[in-house]
Amino acid sequence: MFERFTDQARRSVVLASEAARAHHHAYLGTEHLLLGLIGEREGAAARSLESFGVSAAILDSRLPTGHGDPARSVHIPFTRHAKRILEQSLRETSLLGHDRIGTEQILLALIADRESTGARLLGEVLPVDFDQLRQHILRQVTEHRLTAERGLEPTHVTNLRLTDAEHALCVAAAAAAGQPLDAWMRDRILDAARAGGASTE
Repeated sequence: MFERFTDQARRSVVLASEAARAHHHAYLGTEHLLLGLIGEREGAAARSLESFGVSAAILDSRLPTGHGDPARSVHIPFTRHAKRILEQSLRETSLLGHDRIGTEQILLALIADRESTGARLLGEVLPVDFDQLRQHILRQVTEHRLTAERGLEPTHVTNLRLTDAEHALCVAAAAAAGQPLDAWMRDRILDAARAGGASTE
């Protein structure tokens, strides 16, 4: 699975391990994954969380520190919940039609497991509910993919601005059609253009 991680996703796991050690924990849990995600500033997950005013300092201050020396082993074992979230991130990646697992997919998996310590920790400081955060992440992913994937030139991109509610409708329709979201949206734009009599000649 880690071979499919983006560089940012891999760094977030390394940062999660460092967070576990810093808090003298002998395990790597979902709360540490959350700290790793927001600590990887280049990742989409950190940008999404920071847009809602959630910072690494806020999350770190709410994580209790254990007693004794920091964990010194090379490998800190993942908790059952942490393993499940990493596995779920692969499913989130497939649903989005992506090949690589990024920080945004890990965050989507984390907020889907609302019983995890990481999700509860985030819920304490997040000013919106998890459904709103999910729609925000999905919209950011779509906009980024429409403007950056496959090296498209800016003149070949239609930059759509959708509300979260509009984006949710598109996500549901694309899923029902069995298509990746960007492919479904591209088809709808082309259908509208053809219906309007647009021509490339």
